[in-house]
Amino acid sequence: MSPGDDGRVVRPRLRRYVARVDDLVAKLRERVRSGERAIDYGFGNARPFPPATPQEIDESERRLGFALSPLLRRVYFEVANGGFGPAYGLIGVVGGAADGRRKNAVDLYAEYRMPDPSDPHWEWPAKLLPVCNLGCAMYLCVDCGDPRGPVTWFEPNPHCDGEPWDDAFNPLAASTDAWLSAWVDGNDLFERLIAESA
Repeated sequence: MSPGDDGRVVRPRLRRYVARVDDLVAKLRERVRSGERAIDYGFGNARPFPPATPQEIDESERRLGFALSPLLRRVYFEVANGGFGPAYGLIGVVGGAADGRRKNAVDLYAEYRMPDPSDPHWEWPAKLLPVCNLGCAMYLCVDCGDPRGPVTWFEPNPHCDGEPWDDAFNPLAASTDAWLSAWVDGNDLFERLIAESA
């Protein structure tokens, strides 16, 4: 172990992780700035939004009742408040890009957390934030209760009425870092999952 800039001991593994995340944020920022495939299959008016302000992040976290996962917070604050990324793009937080129903990630989370009186099995997992619109009511979601931000594919379409919803939540990536790193390097994990299961 070696001392950090502030005199504290910094573990090499942590230093490598921070450098990798810094590199990922820089690559995402560059991809957004260049305009080259900033979004995979966006609508005609799809565009990256400006980065979220500290006030927008604070308001989002206040309304959600929890903090965004660390990397997701950096992406919204340092890259763009949605409007870029895999599939139809990342959905922003307050003040950012909306999905096809004109809802930001905060609004979607609030809607999905509501109980459904006609479906006693419906229960959206706490701190699972829908952040990427895949179309056909499907979303990629980040678990903000885990600092790694594991990514889950929400696929409601094959659901049978009267059955639990467990099978609608499918793991996609162990972390937001792994998901966005794969995408920025040209390897869409969702597209690969679909191709492998066909």
